[in-house]
Amino acid sequence: MESILQIDEKYSEDNSIRALEPYAFQPISGTQLNGAGQITIRIENQDAFFHPRRSWLQIEGKLVKTAGTAYTGTELISLTNNGIMFLFDNIKYQLSGQEIETVYHPGHASTILGLTKYSADFNSGAGLNQCWCLDTSTAAAAGNLGFAKRHNHIIKRSDPKGSFRFIIDLESIFGFCADYDKVMYGFIHTLTLVRSASSNNAIFKKDDVADEGKILIESIKWFMPRVDPSDGEKYQLYKSIEAKSAFDEQICCTILMG
Repeated sequence: MESILQIDEKYSEDNSIRALEPYAFQPISGTQLNGAGQITIRIENQDAFFHPRRSWLQIEGKLVKTAGTAYTGTELISLTNNGIMFLFDNIKYQLSGQEIETVYHPGHASTILGLTKYSADFNSGAGLNQCWCLDTSTAAAAGNLGFAKRHNHIIKRSDPKGSFRFIIDLESIFGFCADYDKVMYGFIHTLTLVRSASSNNAIFKKDDVADEGKILIESIKWFMPRVDPSDGEKYQLYKSIEAKSAFDEQICCTILMG
């Protein structure tokens, strides 16, 4: 509390970063988003400072019946909690061809991580933006508060019905993002998502009320923050890169020089 009494404390200004702007990167041309197989997004601009920890995936799509028609608001169906991650068999991050981390069964892995990380406020607030709203029972029913919120968000209130757009922070998927919070320079960043053959693990429905369904991904974008340091900071960074300075050996991917 003493700090609030220091009325003569001098003002300080941090100009070390001139700009920080996210750039959107999409899968390589010709990628099939809805068949079993790889979805690869590559960032090849090596002459830039990127901040992977604060990057995120934006996934747009729709939940429809197997025949491709839309659900009505009365049909009790939605995505499972954290359902977007259940659409993939594994997700891999590479730096200039070197594997940094691979997460198998990302739906289960990121759900376990989220249960240890997210507060109750996240569950009832911002979590819905990434399809995170914990179930309060095992039934696909209005009495299940988590299911009801996801159902309202995806089926009842969306236009067209069944459409969605969710944002998944990479920090919610990969452990290395939590371990390293610095910029990276000189790397080709590659994110590979392996789409599952079935959407069943990502769908939660009441069997006798809702028809079988499928999830169609219409767009995947990887938003990566690009950092533009001030001239002084950039000079110091380039000096470290030129000297090939080594950092924490426990985090081999955090060497600035590729």
